[in-house]
Amino acid sequence: MNPATIIGMISGTSVDSIDAALCEISATEGGRLSARLLAFHEQPISPDLRGRIFRVFENGPASLALACSLNVEIGEAFADAALALIEKAGGPDKANVSAIASHGQTVYHIAPHMAGGPDSLRASTLQIGEGAVIAERTDLPVVCDFRVADMAAGGNGAPLVPFADFHLFSEPGKTVIVQNIGGIANGTVLPASGRMEDVIAFDTGPGNMIIDAFTSHFYPGESFDRDGRHAANGNSIPDLLDPWMAIPYITAPPPKSTGRELFGLHLARQALASFPGTRADDLIATATLFTARSIARNYADHVLPKGPIAKILLGGGGAHNSTLVEMLRTEMATVANPTPQLISLDEAGFPAKARECIAFAMLGYARLNSIPANVPSATGARHPAILGKLVSPPPS
Repeated sequence: MNPATIIGMISGTSVDSIDAALCEISATEGGRLSARLLAFHEQPISPDLRGRIFRVFENGPASLALACSLNVEIGEAFADAALALIEKAGGPDKANVSAIASHGQTVYHIAPHMAGGPDSLRASTLQIGEGAVIAERTDLPVVCDFRVADMAAGGNGAPLVPFADFHLFSEPGKTVIVQNIGGIANGTVLPASGRMEDVIAFDTGPGNMIIDAFTSHFYPGESFDRDGRHAANGNSIPDLLDPWMAIPYITAPPPKSTGRELFGLHLARQALASFPGTRADDLIATATLFTARSIARNYADHVLPKGPIAKILLGGGGAHNSTLVEMLRTEMATVANPTPQLISLDEAGFPAKARECIAFAMLGYARLNSIPANVPSATGARHPAILGKLVSPPPS
C-alpha cells in the first residue's frame, strides 16, 4: 500500500468546532499503519449554526426540513474547514491531498440497547454534513458515513477510534488505555497481548456535556469550565451524584455506546429543577466528579479484573481540565493498586486535540485500501467491516 495524504475531519458532541488534520498515512509490510500530522486547523462553529444543531438534538422546534437543510449547511462548513487547512499547509499543490475523511456531525444515535419501544426503533445512527457538498467544494474524493456499516453488522457503530489507537499506541506486554473526554467519555483498552482481536473499547459515560451545560447556564459567555476553575471552587453533592452513578449504563458491560440522549442537557435541567438555589460551582463540581468516577467505575468493573493497567493516556477537552484530571487520579487510586500512570496525549508527544481527526484520516486510508476498520470486540459487530462511503469529486 502506498502512503497517502488525507484530511481527517470531525465535529464532536460538544459542537464547538470543526477540527481538521492533514496527515500522511503509511503502512509497514506487516500491515501496521502509522500517521504523521502535517497540519491542523480548528474552525469554530458559529453560535447561530450551533444553536440550530442543538434544536435538532433537543427534538423541540426542530423539523425534518431543518435537519435536511443542516445536512447541506454542515457539509459547507466542513468544506470551508478543509479548504482553510489546505491553505494553511501551503495550498493545494504543496498539500497534495489524496482524499478527505469526514465523520460529520452526529445528530442522533440509537444504540442496540435503546432499540424497540412503542415506535419499534431500529438500532441506527445519523451523521450529517453531506459528503457530496464537501467533494464539490474541494474537488477531492470524500469518505464519509463511517458508522453505519458496523451497525449493519450488528455493532454499536461506536467506538471507531480504537482501530487507530491500536496502530498508534499499543505496547505489547502492557495494558494501555487511551481515554478520550469529549462531550461523552470513551476509552480504548489496548491489551498486553498486543492483538487487535483482544481490544475492547466503549463509552464510559458522561464527559464534558453536563459540565458545559452548567457552566454556560451560570456563567454567560463561558461555554466550558476552563482549567476546571469552577469545579475546584465547589463541593460535590452526594444526593445528586449518587442517583447519577446509579444510571444502569454506568455498570453495563461492554460493548456499549451512548450519547447526549442519556448524558445530555436533560440531566443538567433536571438537577437545576431539583436543587434550586444550589451554588453554581457545587453543581459544576458534581458533574466533574460524575465524569471522573464513572470512568474509574468502568475500569474497576470491566478492565482491572483481567490485570493491572500500566498507563492511561488522556485526550479530548477534558484532558485540559486540571480539576477533572486530579479527580480521576484520586478515583483511580481507590480502585487500582498499583495506580496507573496518568498522562495526557500531549505529554506523550501526541497532539491530543488532533487525535480523532488523525483517527478518521486513518479510517479513510483503510476505506481507500479496502481494509476492514471496525474492531468487532469493541463495537459488538458480528464480523469485520469496511467502513465509509466514497463520494467522487466532480469529473475533471
